[in-house]
Amino acid sequence: MKKYFLPPLVVLAAAPVFAAENSRMEHVLVTMPMHKKEAQTALPVTVLDGDDLKRQAAATIGETLNHSPGLSSASFGPAVGQPVIRGQQGARVQVLQNGLPALDVSTNSADHAVSVEPILADSIEILRGPATLLYGGGAIGGVINVVDGRIPVKPLDGVEGVAEFRSGSVDDGRSGVFRVDAGDGSWVVHVDGLYRDWSDPDIPGLAINPRNVEDTDESTDGFIGNASGRTRRVTVGSSYHFEDGYWGLSYSELSNQYGIPSGVHHHEEEHDEDEDHDHEEHGEEGVNLVIDQTRWDMAGDLHFDGPIDLLRWRLSYSDYQHQEIESSGEVGTTFSKEAWAGRLELSHRPWGNWHGVWGLQWLDADFSALGEESFVPENTTQTVGVFWLEDYHADKWSLEAGIRADIDSVKIVNTIADDQEETSFSTSLAGIYDLNDVWSLSLALSESQRAPNAEERFSNIGNTIDHYVVHGATGAIEIGDENLKTEKSRNADVSLRADFGAVTGKITVFHNQFSDYIYLDNTGTQSDDADILQYRQQDATFKGAEYELSYNLSPASTEQQYELKLFGDRVSAELDSGQNVPRLPPGHDGVSVVWMWRAWQADMSYVHAHAQNKAGVNEATTAAYNRVDASISRDFTLAGTVYKAILKGRNLADEEIRSSASFIRDYAPEAGRNIELALRVSF
Repeated sequence: MKKYFLPPLVVLAAAPVFAAENSRMEHVLVTMPMHKKEAQTALPVTVLDGDDLKRQAAATIGETLNHSPGLSSASFGPAVGQPVIRGQQGARVQVLQNGLPALDVSTNSADHAVSVEPILADSIEILRGPATLLYGGGAIGGVINVVDGRIPVKPLDGVEGVAEFRSGSVDDGRSGVFRVDAGDGSWVVHVDGLYRDWSDPDIPGLAINPRNVEDTDESTDGFIGNASGRTRRVTVGSSYHFEDGYWGLSYSELSNQYGIPSGVHHHEEEHDEDEDHDHEEHGEEGVNLVIDQTRWDMAGDLHFDGPIDLLRWRLSYSDYQHQEIESSGEVGTTFSKEAWAGRLELSHRPWGNWHGVWGLQWLDADFSALGEESFVPENTTQTVGVFWLEDYHADKWSLEAGIRADIDSVKIVNTIADDQEETSFSTSLAGIYDLNDVWSLSLALSESQRAPNAEERFSNIGNTIDHYVVHGATGAIEIGDENLKTEKSRNADVSLRADFGAVTGKITVFHNQFSDYIYLDNTGTQSDDADILQYRQQDATFKGAEYELSYNLSPASTEQQYELKLFGDRVSAELDSGQNVPRLPPGHDGVSVVWMWRAWQADMSYVHAHAQNKAGVNEATTAAYNRVDASISRDFTLAGTVYKAILKGRNLADEEIRSSASFIRDYAPEAGRNIELALRVSF
């Protein structure tokens, strides 16, 4: 551990030499009920907003956050990038849209896309560790809240808008996005829209990894077959603002279509011998997902003069459906989810130095997967959670404490398994102490519980080995266990922060001890040429560290601005049996430089991902890789309208990148070199 963090510590110790005034305004956290700033909470928090968000925004939430300290992406082709937080993914990472769940089926399977759009976001907030207390068992690994302003929370008098157009070389991708907000001081109307399409992305070499897969005869060469797609979204929202608060409503429609990369899916029927497999031009035909989602959101704040000073409420309804289309054009399986979600927060006025919030959160979701690949029974999930969070502020230190209780129930529509109901409790205690004007030390402790979800309990339950249902998109058989116990986690985070003005830094170490950790184990056996994966439980230990260091190198006498950042992370995880946890992301080290002068901006980043030699049981290791990204842009104004021309390069070294967090790393690497042109118009 010392060899990883000695350089940042040495740099921080020398920081007063470079100290200067830092003009960056600190982001106010909307995911925290009491709207704290980053430096005011002991919880591990990452915020992506402003120019940083514009530079990093990509087609998926995972790719947008990828390589930030403690964050990775579990890709399933260019359309799917599920986020990974400190080695946790799927059901343990809760993706929120303006404080409420995304209400899609992304946690059901690794090939299902998350239905949020980072390119439309105003900010993205990531809470790690003790965040479970605020958002329930689905956040036991962390929370990602995408704030997109579809219901305007501030009054506006006038019209504001932005439009952006992009074109990329790696997949002939095209995208266009726009947003307009208009108001008269009381009423505000919001409209946004997105269109994106792409072809099969180019890659360096074979799609199938010859290091780990013996048969590469069916591999595409130089591109990933059956990985094209198209996304469309439109949102309309409005809010009314008055002296003591606001209320608002929005409506959104999403249409998303994308292919599962060739070689991944499982064929139920053999192709004719004379069928044309023109891999060089078209690649192997396969499964395509067609997604449609409509969503209504309501929200409001109401301020009071009494003991209760704020009532905040959120309510969402979603009707989600996606179909998995076989290469024959037939619908293999139809996934449907109709869900309501709500959240209520009551904040009280300070009692001396204490300030706190009571909260209620609930979810009611009907899920079905109907068709030849229906391996999870039709079910209804209901969750209700209540929480109480208090913080105490003194001269040089503050304390945060909270408690939460959740009731989770899963009701099976047919009689193949018994209904399940679990009650779980979570507690959190965190503190931050200012050692002096520069250094601060924080400690966060939590004990969290998570009830198993329907997929973990009931996948293929009631089927025999001769009749197991293969999940066609993943090409694997997933088997649940209805006797799974509640998963428990004890987490500790320690962070040391420094702020010298022009130089800031943070180093965090964490230790997460799981009891009855639920994981999807590759049993090493097959049925009908499909791997059998079994949901199992045993204790597990996750531990790791993250570091960030930022220099503002700009002399006070120049118009030019320079910023240098060093960042990185490590995570290791071991089951009680001594085996490694599956699909663990590698460690990263990176450096980035940002330069600004008048209307010009430029940046370059380099990330080294270490080899992942601690693979899970029956998993192969992954090689190290290096990734270089860069961009340059210029602003100019014509007739009162601001334009920004952007030239961006991703994976400029055209590296073969196979992430150990991905299910399909040996069948579909990340995209190769991409040169992207963009034009942004603001008014």
